[in-house]
Amino acid sequence: MIFDEFPLAAAEGVMLAHTLKIGGRTLKKGRVLSARDLDLLDDVGFAAVTGARLEPEDVAEDAAADELAGLLVGANVETRAPRAGRCNLHASAAGVLCIDAERIDRMNLLDEAIAIGTLPRHAVAHPGQVVATVKIIPFAVPRRLLDACREIAAGAPTIAVAELKPCRAALIQTELPGMKDAIFTATAQVTRERLDGLGGRLALVLRGPHRRDALESMLHQALAAGCELVLVCGATVAKDRKDIAPAAVTGIGGTIEHFGMPVEPGNMLVLGRIGTAPVMILPGCGRSRKSNGLDLVLPRLMAGIPPTREDIMRMGVGGLIRSAPEGGDDANVGDNDRAAAPALVGAGGFERSGEPSRP
Repeated sequence: MIFDEFPLAAAEGVMLAHTLKIGGRTLKKGRVLSARDLDLLDDVGFAAVTGARLEPEDVAEDAAADELAGLLVGANVETRAPRAGRCNLHASAAGVLCIDAERIDRMNLLDEAIAIGTLPRHAVAHPGQVVATVKIIPFAVPRRLLDACREIAAGAPTIAVAELKPCRAALIQTELPGMKDAIFTATAQVTRERLDGLGGRLALVLRGPHRRDALESMLHQALAAGCELVLVCGATVAKDRKDIAPAAVTGIGGTIEHFGMPVEPGNMLVLGRIGTAPVMILPGCGRSRKSNGLDLVLPRLMAGIPPTREDIMRMGVGGLIRSAPEGGDDANVGDNDRAAAPALVGAGGFERSGEPSRP
């Protein structure tokens, strides 16, 4: 591509670098100048224009953006028509965004002419939402750059959406003497809203004493009812793998896959499994509508891409959703009805500003 100032006599076919307003007409940036355009410019006193002339191996910005975006498309992702060197990728189904970050980085590192931006990995995406954008910075790129991108993208989709699947979930709450009914009602409502927002359904709500034998019995009941996901909200937060809730999971043949997470709030989340059913022992903040560590794990479970232990342990960078409690604060919000009540007040839904929270 040749970018320069061209005398009018040599400017036919040049892509205009900057929008020009001439009388009642506007010649927009990127316009390929015709002989008639040049006559108009000459009439108002222009001697030259700044722009770009493509060379034989160049691919114009819109065509290049469209081609590159097409290389990235995986399941439940589609492109829209390019404009001004940009082509957006949209989710075509509700789900969790799966991105091969290493390959996106490799493409962006090829040349400053290519810019690919995405939502965070494992963000919840809704149908029609923009999940990634491809921008060609100059007016064109050489064919060799697109060929290099094609080589990097080969083999597997770079950007896909793992579709959220309908899910019947159970919520098991344990109680200690003195806890008020309101906290159990509110927790069930918050959980129902959370699941509804992901296309799931709270099919069973159980409540019993905070004892291992009682919890084991309720776990059996949830599985016998055909629930595909079990959420356990204890009267107190589990503090050890041998504590009541984790011990109940392993006591009936389940496993604890990971205890804790480097996310605040949500440090005390426990992820387990009984047979094929995931089991989450909730942190205290799981009673709250506000975004917390639960919202980083639950969508992935419902999309069939459960996080591994390493996945969870790598959530620390960016895992500070809200500031951790300091001196004088209650570090175990949700451990009892007094602590949980403030967490249930105020927010009318998940914290979003036009886009979903990072899951």
